[in-house]
Parts: sequence; structure tokens; C-alpha cells
Amino acid sequence: MWDMPNPLRRDMKMKCDLAFVKGDANYRRLLGDRYWDYSAHFQDVVGCYFPCHVCALRTLKAEIGCGMDKEEVERAKSLDDEWMVNGRFGVVQFGNGEKY
Repeated sequence: MWDMPNPLRRDMKMKCDLAFVKGDANYRRLLGDRYWDYSAHFQDVVGCYFPCHVCALRTLKAEIGCGMDKEEVERAKSLDDEWMVNGRFGVVQFGNGEKY
């Protein structure tokens, strides 16, 4: 997904136990700014290629995402037609990283 420069990838793999990624734009970078099934596991989409454990903190402001429970997605849709783009909802997600 994210085309991380090799020096940064190597440095993170060797020195980082956990990386926090915050914000909608950075989250979209993690997902390659591509549309995924909302229920696709975060570990399968992001955690498998990130060089260390990763925790993503995001307020939903764009219509892309993953790792969301189908029932919660339906609940959000029933509460707010603009649930994916207005910042009312958010996610906290964790991936193990490629070395684990």
C-alpha cells in the first residue's frame, strides 16, 4: 500500500515496537487510498505490510475504511446517512506488523 522509503522501513523495523498513525489523511495512506470492504480485517489490509506494530486513530471523513464490524457499520448507517464523511464516528485499529 503505502510506498514507504526503504531507509524508513528498515529503521522502523529495527527500532520501533509500535507506531501510531493519526488522522484521516494518514489513514487513507495506510489503505493506499483504495476502497476496501469495511469488514476486511485491518491486519490483512495494513498490519501485514507495516514494518512494526501499528495503531491507527481516525475520525471518519472519507468513504474508505476497513476492520469495521458489519453490525456497527449498519448501526452507523441507521443513525447518520453521512456517517463516513462528517467526523461523527471514528476508529481505533491495531495491526501486528510484518515481522510478527
